[in-house]
Amino acid sequence: MSHLMRAVRAVLWSFIGLGGRRADADQRTAQIGVLPLIGVAFVVVLLLIAGLLALAHLAAGT
Repeated sequence: MSHLMRAVRAVLWSFIGLGGRRADADQRTAQIGVLPLIGVAFVVVLLLIAGLLALAHLAAGT
């Protein structure tokens, strides 16, 4: 599995509990490093905010 997919899996696990057991998450975090995790988390948060804004825009009908 690529480093990017490992980072995405670790971030998703920390956000919503996807990806396995806690011990596995600690091991993934140690393998990946802090900076890639911060970058992936930032992108995931931006995508979440953009999705919520699009949903609100669609619900408002404008």
